[in-house]
Amino acid sequence: MTVLYERTQLQPPRWIGGGDAGAASPPRYRVIRERPRKPFRRRVFSEKAAVYLTAFATYFTVAMFLDFKYFSFPGDAVSRMANGFYVLHSRDPHLAAIGFVWNPLASIADMPLLLFNSLWPDLASHNVAGTTMAAIAMAGAVYQLHAILTEWRIGPVPRLVMTALFAFNPMILLYGGDGMSEAGYMFATLATTRYLLRWLRDNDLKSLVYAAVALGLGYLQRNECVGAAALAGPLVLWVSYIRAPGERRSRIWASLTDATIFLIPVITTVVAWAFASLVITGQAFGQFTSQYGNTAQLANSHMTAGHYGARLAHEVHDLAFIAPMIPIIVIAALAIALHRRNLFQILGIIAVMGGILGFSLGGYLDNSVFPWFRFYIAAIPIQVLLVGSMFAVPSPIRSARKMATAAPREERPGRGMAARVGIALLATVIAFVLLVPSVIGTGRGLLNPKVGLEEIQDIGFIFNRHQSKMDTSYKDAYHQVLTDAHFLEHMNLPIGDVVADTADSCIPSIYTNVDNPRIFVITNDRDFQRVLADPLTFHAHYYLVSVSRGASADAVDVAYPNKASRAHWSVLVHTFGGKGACGGLYLYKVIGHPQGTF
Repeated sequence: MTVLYERTQLQPPRWIGGGDAGAASPPRYRVIRERPRKPFRRRVFSEKAAVYLTAFATYFTVAMFLDFKYFSFPGDAVSRMANGFYVLHSRDPHLAAIGFVWNPLASIADMPLLLFNSLWPDLASHNVAGTTMAAIAMAGAVYQLHAILTEWRIGPVPRLVMTALFAFNPMILLYGGDGMSEAGYMFATLATTRYLLRWLRDNDLKSLVYAAVALGLGYLQRNECVGAAALAGPLVLWVSYIRAPGERRSRIWASLTDATIFLIPVITTVVAWAFASLVITGQAFGQFTSQYGNTAQLANSHMTAGHYGARLAHEVHDLAFIAPMIPIIVIAALAIALHRRNLFQILGIIAVMGGILGFSLGGYLDNSVFPWFRFYIAAIPIQVLLVGSMFAVPSPIRSARKMATAAPREERPGRGMAARVGIALLATVIAFVLLVPSVIGTGRGLLNPKVGLEEIQDIGFIFNRHQSKMDTSYKDAYHQVLTDAHFLEHMNLPIGDVVADTADSCIPSIYTNVDNPRIFVITNDRDFQRVLADPLTFHAHYYLVSVSRGASADAVDVAYPNKASRAHWSVLVHTFGGKGACGGLYLYKVIGHPQGTF
């Protein structure tokens, strides 16, 4: 049985086990509700289990189609999986090989499956490890959203309809099966939202701890969770102060305690990851300051962001596809919440999910992130939860003074069958009217080259009847990777013979498709810099370099920017063709020592 507690000084109980009853000190918590624990069999064959398993089966099916039928592998997804692969199977396996430019949780989650790569090489070569973990995580996100609707005591038909409209939204379907970090990000933030809402409703300390831990894990997945912490932290502080009992001083301490409980995991995560990065790489926040970070990628991509007004117009344009009804939903949800005096329920959603969406919107306005459609994915659960809040059972926050003076509530008779059916029908109809446009709009946006700038590359060739030149290029991208990998395999190279920069969009895919990836010396290896400085001295005879710098600066280009000077100590032996995001590679053979070091 799960027992929920709240902090209180009302009706202090007597000491248990004897003693002077008058000497009892005021307790910190009292039982407010007992939640009976269901038998194991009922939990396994429950609605929640069916929701999770259905979602997982759907996303895993999408993943297998993308992996083995269409060979669609987003570059970011392969790179994150490859970071975990380097830790286990590289020439220099060590934990720091996971890299410090991007948040590590997606790569860490792939590593348990990658342990079995020798038994099933497709775990890496076809990114099955990454897509499987994405399916597990996105199904978990669906589970968390369904749990929120259940805890709001919304009827089974409308809550299943709302859950389905979230789970089968085209963007959720795609990122539930393509191995990107969006799946784990959605799971962590929806778990944070669920437990924060439960704490707001029940003042349950355990739920506040769960929310805090989920938010900390969310930061290890994506930086946007800082936005959730920035809004949800003050909300916890305020609510705790309002309903804490006692004098002002004790209420302040109680609110500070709860805010600390909520914020300490995410603060610890940020500081610990930055410190580890600083010690190992010399940069605390490599995702911003590194030559491979967002700022450098934006500069090298030559994408024109436009002035502030143009960036704002772009965000409004994208949101009009992913959440066309969001203004109506927000206004209606706020009006109903104010009418019921239940505003805190809305604020919990806005603080967490709105915080991460606001972080993404602000990042693009500041011209520090790319204008990718997927950065607005948080708008999908926001609108579903706001629609659900319109039919949730009210649970307003009351201060300790009001709780002490309030008269006991009279038990109201339950609604009749006809009323319950009518409310369920109304909720279902409203959910369809307000949420189906998002499903349609998101699907159109993913296939619109002006909106789904990334997605059209990875799935355009699947859905477009008339294949463009870009569709053909991305369709053949994996076959080009296999051709490149087979060429290197047939060279029968020894260990550590090819120097390559894993930041290049081609290298991670080639690396995970060659039979012996230990032939590479990569940026994740501890001796990469010295081998790059003088390859022959350290028994490396080749290096790969990008045909064009593209979205990231190749380490070889940075070390030896003058191609004419390379001719004195290396000779071009092969050019690998470029398809998809891969711009092509040059393979040079080292025939002498570089003139000086870089």
